[in-house]
Amino acid sequence: MPLPSGMSACNLCVEIMTGTTWVDVSDSMSVVEPPESARTQGEAYVFGEDVALLAAGKLKPIEVTMRGVWAEGTADPFYSAYLAHTTPCGALLAVRWSPAGCATSSDAFSTHTTASRMTNLTYVGGDASDANPLMYQFVVRTPSILRAAWA
Repeated sequence: MPLPSGMSACNLCVEIMTGTTWVDVSDSMSVVEPPESARTQGEAYVFGEDVALLAAGKLKPIEVTMRGVWAEGTADPFYSAYLAHTTPCGALLAVRWSPAGCATSSDAFSTHTTASRMTNLTYVGGDASDANPLMYQFVVRTPSILRAAWA
């Protein structure tokens, strides 16, 4: 079997949704931390066996952490995240990313588009001795990650 071609994050495309429309925020976001999916597990022990009996349950909710480069102005995705986070009881904020870019038919992964909510927002800060761009971070909690072709 031949080795697959390696892929970097160079072409990664990122979008957010706060209503019904996906908005490309690739020029502002710098990190999509790979989310981890886990299933609940159970176990029980019986007297007649030396090992546990195992059972699998439902998939646990998933958290996706996003980091962006701060830019002053309401077009910055930070403001969409801020509004979703500060809306009483939270508001929808879904994220979608594609490792191969925003090309039709590329693999795309997204949080649930009707049930994703922000759980954390890290405001922009700074350090006078640091020359790196200012960053912010937010976490989106979702019941599942969906995979589909980019459209």
